Amino acid sequence: MMEAPLIAFKGQQAYRIIPSRYPTICIYEDVANADELEAVWAIEALTNDRLREEAGDLARVAKEDWLVGLHGGSYVMAAFTHLNPEGARFTTGDFGGYYCAPLLDTAVKETVYHQERIFGYTKEPAQKVQMRVLHTEFCANLADISGEDFLSTPLYHATDYSHSQAFAKMQKGKAMDGIHYRSVRHSGHHCHVLYRPCLVTRIHQAQHLEYHWNGNAIANVLEIKLYGE
Repeated sequence: MMEAPLIAFKGQQAYRIIPSRYPTICIYEDVANADELEAVWAIEALTNDRLREEAGDLARVAKEDWLVGLHGGSYVMAAFTHLNPEGARFTTGDFGGYYCAPLLDTAVKETVYHQERIFGYTKEPAQKVQMRVLHTEFCANLADISGEDFLSTPLYHATDYSHSQAFAKMQKGKAMDGIHYRSVRHSGHHCHVLYRPCLVTRIHQAQHLEYHWNGNAIANVLEIKLYGE
């Protein structure tokens, strides 16, 4: 595999979309620094099953990479402490990542695809799912595989993630900040995956969306607004 060049991002804005059922995990935002979080965790996690379930496995993230004391930072940490056992394109069952995209439209198309896969696999009946949009700013040096030399490689296979996960393990092994890549679900556009929560400098909840699953596909995506806004 060829070496990926680095691309620097400073104050980069991006969007991430997650199901609204996931609440803020306040412990990450109620403490001022990593040492305080470690102390609280050591005490509470011994007896608090709810904390362990909500906050996930803190040991999966290196202490120096924790994001604490930042309003909204819980959403970032959750991407690293609650893992999909099968992983995703550039993450595995052993490590997580904060996936996001420069354009909201790209984030929508990516999440629609993956939500359809989940619903189709479990044969879910027709339903509506509320999603929350997270607007993020980050600073990072990312491995750039968006160039033409990479686009024809197995890194971009539509459904087989074996090569991309192997590449991701290599980047993690080299302590890379993450990967900048071309979206597979939104042609001509880009995505990022960050491997360190502390790279995020600002995050806030933006709009809410509603995905309408008709039993076969997500047929509509609507924006939810409070009446009078």
